Amino acid sequence: MREHDELASGSMSPFEGGDEGISIAELFIIFRKRFKWFVAGLIVVLALASGYLRLATPQYESQVSVLVEAIQRASTFESLLDVSSSSTKIATEVELITSRSNINLALASLDLSRYQNSDGEDYRSKAVLGNVRERIVVSTVKDTNIVKIAVTDQSPAFARDFANALASTYDNLLTGIAKNSKTAQREFIEAQIPLNDTALSRASDALGDFRENSEIIQLSDKSSMLIEQISYYTLRLEPLKLQLGEAQAFITSYNASLAKAGFTNLLSCEQIRADHIIASKLEELSAWKTELSMYESLSRPATGLDSSSRTYVINSAIGQVTKDLLNRINELTRPYATEANTQAIVGALTTEVDIEVLHKRADVFTEELSQLPVLERRLSELQRDVQIYEAIGLKLREMLEEVKLSEAAITGNVTVVDAAILPTRPVRPNKLLIMAVALLLGSAVGLLLTLGIEALDVSIQNESQIKKIAGKDLPVLGWIPLMKITSSDKYPTLSVYNDPLSYESERFKLVANMLYNRSERQIYSITSCAMAEGKSTIIGNVALALAQMGSRVLVIDGDLRLPSMERFFRLKHRDVGLTDFVTKNTPLEACIVQPFEETATLHLLPPGNAPLVPAAIFSNPRYIKALALLKQYYDFIIIDAPPLESASELISISKHVDGLIITVRAGITSKGALYDLVTNLRTAAAPLVGFVFNGVLASAITSYRYGYGRGYGYGYGYGYGYSNTKGAKRRSHRRRRGSTSWYRKRYKQDVKTRGKILTELFEPILAFGPHSAFMNLSEMANRPNHTDDVSVETNSAKRPEPSLDALSRLEADTEAVGKKPEPRS
Repeated sequence: MREHDELASGSMSPFEGGDEGISIAELFIIFRKRFKWFVAGLIVVLALASGYLRLATPQYESQVSVLVEAIQRASTFESLLDVSSSSTKIATEVELITSRSNINLALASLDLSRYQNSDGEDYRSKAVLGNVRERIVVSTVKDTNIVKIAVTDQSPAFARDFANALASTYDNLLTGIAKNSKTAQREFIEAQIPLNDTALSRASDALGDFRENSEIIQLSDKSSMLIEQISYYTLRLEPLKLQLGEAQAFITSYNASLAKAGFTNLLSCEQIRADHIIASKLEELSAWKTELSMYESLSRPATGLDSSSRTYVINSAIGQVTKDLLNRINELTRPYATEANTQAIVGALTTEVDIEVLHKRADVFTEELSQLPVLERRLSELQRDVQIYEAIGLKLREMLEEVKLSEAAITGNVTVVDAAILPTRPVRPNKLLIMAVALLLGSAVGLLLTLGIEALDVSIQNESQIKKIAGKDLPVLGWIPLMKITSSDKYPTLSVYNDPLSYESERFKLVANMLYNRSERQIYSITSCAMAEGKSTIIGNVALALAQMGSRVLVIDGDLRLPSMERFFRLKHRDVGLTDFVTKNTPLEACIVQPFEETATLHLLPPGNAPLVPAAIFSNPRYIKALALLKQYYDFIIIDAPPLESASELISISKHVDGLIITVRAGITSKGALYDLVTNLRTAAAPLVGFVFNGVLASAITSYRYGYGRGYGYGYGYGYGYSNTKGAKRRSHRRRRGSTSWYRKRYKQDVKTRGKILTELFEPILAFGPHSAFMNLSEMANRPNHTDDVSVETNSAKRPEPSLDALSRLEADTEAVGKKPEPRS
């Protein structure tokens, strides 16, 4: 009873009874069982890939390689004298290749009517031409200025010509941008020279007239010193103003060229100056520049002072601030600016600071000069103006000559290294790559489909799943192979009777031996999770095997709603049975029948008339007392109990048995149904003793083989062992039988056949009476176990030894060794 308590109190989770996860061996079994789904997934993906290759339009690629020089290197006079081979960053120049301006220029240079698509439409239509920018791929060779322009199109001629046209118009575009910036600088300087000459002429005339009229020719020392200081700052201011104007002209021209090429979000100098980091750096720069201007004025030769050490510190600080400005401006203008443009912006901002500082310093001396006498002050101003305009005129002419040389030195920025050629083979679709990827993807899809179908299958496939649900404490008493039902058998599915030496019979006998060796248990009930899972087949075969072993066996058909044991033994229904014994006090001897005339120790208690409340039968005291009485006369009592899902009387039956066995149908019984059944039975403290795994494909369980003498082998069969079918047909059947769909189809066919194969039912024979082997139960209990002509003495304290039935006599006959017994009629 301690075992009963442990089973009843089990609280194991349905999936905690075994190890989690899945082994490689199980994966291979699943793969073999669901192999057709793997093939289906693979074929679908390969078919889609093949369809794509048939429908996809071939795309051809043509590539041109060019050497690109940066705009600032190709547009400056200094670059002509630079013989270094170091490469310059050309990110902006490369970006201009796919600009809208360059693409439109390239398309305009081609005769689009010469090119047609696969449908015969020419490229003059924008709908046919499509978005060509998406078909252009630009790449650079690392650490070089070599750029590769690849064009992909369904027309190989268009791909070649358009690639070459892009390189040609690209060269013109870059040259134009470089020349425009230098032209703007030259025009600005040329416009300033006449203005400066006019101002110089007016200043000279004014100085001459003043000297004639005022009679003042020489300035005092103080006036001369003030004029010298003011002139010094003024002379420094004017070139800075010109430099600022030149830088602004370059920036304006460069931004205009980029905007024309299709660039957006270009920042002006005002927007850059508004950045908080730039603003703080400019304030710091202004402070350092102010101090520097003071030291420079004191360090002039006229003063005789030396401040070189402090000047060095200030210049170092100014250099660091200028570097910080350059880095910040690079961050702000990285998407479009070149090095020349960035340097121009930095120069413009720092020049503005210089101009502001010099203005402040000049204003100090101008204020002091204003305190001098009027005539002397006027003379100093006129002399200052003349000196300034002369210096500016000289500087303008120097700058003009330099810009003219730079403008004349501008050459092409782009040199074609390898021109595009006519492609002969399409680059897309890549048939080999697509089919290889489709093969890998199809294998993955097929495997996922296989695992997915397996996951969707909630039926129990193997013993390990049973143990995971029910726990390792409940054993599998045995497994029964899937059997074949034939119309030639007198008792379909009763393998122990039809073919005692068959593989199926041995599996049933194994279960019978498991029960036979449990001497402490006599009353068993066998149930299942649902109908048609083979419990009646197992009860009939196990009961007959126990009877052949010499035991007295009583089968009680406890499924009062849908009884099946009478039909299983091909007996006509009797109106007298278990229900009549309980409710009408009918004697037991009048209810019990003998299914087989030659097996006197196997009896059946049919259900009789159907009761209104079946559960009341099994809780009736008369039924409980009858079980206790029958237990004294029979060695084994096996009750066919209905499934719990369709009949609640299973709980009442389980209370009065020594052991409850659950039949599990492979591929049919669901995991959830088994879990619910086990949980409910444990809750009801039912004495569960194990499971019988029914309808198993033998090859999925074991590779066990053995033979009886001259060529008789059990093999893997389940009814095909004696077939003379050709080997090819057997191999074909073996290949088909592994699939779940085949298994379910076979199951439904067996159930359907089982209901139609019985055409004749026999009259039942009473187990007790004047024409029976025994007059009553007492005589059966007092008489040793009976056979046809041999009896064996038995000790009441021990289970009787098996008598020599027909099977025993056959095995004892030396001449019959290795021979198949004749089929029973």
